[in-house]
Amino acid sequence: MTLLENKVAIVTGGGRGLGRCHALALAAAGARVVVNDYGGSVTGEAGDDDAAADVVAEIQAAGGQAVANRASVADWAGAGTIVEQAVRTFGGLDIVVNNAGINRPATMAALTETDFDLEIGVHLKGTTAVCHHAAAFWSERGPEPGRAIVNTTSPVGVHPMPNGGPYCAAKAGIAALTQVLAQELASLGVRANAIAPAARTRMVMASPDVDALMPRAEGFDRHAPEHVSPLVVFLASPLCAFTGRIFGVEGPDVALYTPWSAERLVTHDGGWTAETLAEAFAETPLQAAIKAFYPGGRIDTVSPPNRTLRALAAG
Repeated sequence: MTLLENKVAIVTGGGRGLGRCHALALAAAGARVVVNDYGGSVTGEAGDDDAAADVVAEIQAAGGQAVANRASVADWAGAGTIVEQAVRTFGGLDIVVNNAGINRPATMAALTETDFDLEIGVHLKGTTAVCHHAAAFWSERGPEPGRAIVNTTSPVGVHPMPNGGPYCAAKAGIAALTQVLAQELASLGVRANAIAPAARTRMVMASPDVDALMPRAEGFDRHAPEHVSPLVVFLASPLCAFTGRIFGVEGPDVALYTPWSAERLVTHDGGWTAETLAEAFAETPLQAAIKAFYPGGRIDTVSPPNRTLRALAAG
């Protein structure tokens, strides 16, 4: 018996890149897969290709079962059709992999309302919408073990970088949403986790300077997207007991993140003034020591970065 035999899975953004690899890996593990892909461009404009159908053909050629869906996850009702199609075609739903995304890099000064709406709409609203419809279905069916949600955050969702405010904010929101889902849906037998992948895809390559961070290599290519999918299969499978956690992955490296933690506590009887707060924090370092997981591996660093404090001082 294969690891995910008789399971029904949804993969959003499943027509290319990471999503395609996830869909193929889940199918190879025995799942019946709804491959969702809007067919849009990297920047979120409407598309007319049928990437989802191409992946379905690949799965079927390998002996698996799959069906294509072209709804936009950013459309609330459209997200619902993905769940409806899974139930109608395969009789249920066990696994949701939220992978759909776009990339419109811009500085805070230069970004447009369209940039913001599309980034938040596809990433955060889209992930929420699919999870909502899945949760509603599972609530109607009642508790059942073995259900799983795998959301996609980003290294810049947990360690934000310049020139991608809405993208970073949406990915951070997905990390928080994942913890909410884990807490709300545990009683229905659902585990919810998120991945923060570092892989060379067409969406990631739309950001400046990424090619330098993810150089192509002979032999084992640590940035090839197919290396992320075994983690997705693990998180979707009965082998995984984790819920509410975030996993970074880059080729051979997998990192497990620690959630936000209250680093320091100060107390003042009778309440605070600006002056007493300044005194209480006078000796507190301006930066927190962290372990970041970026392309290239895990590094010891600080937040906010040194360059931020230097720029502030110069300004």
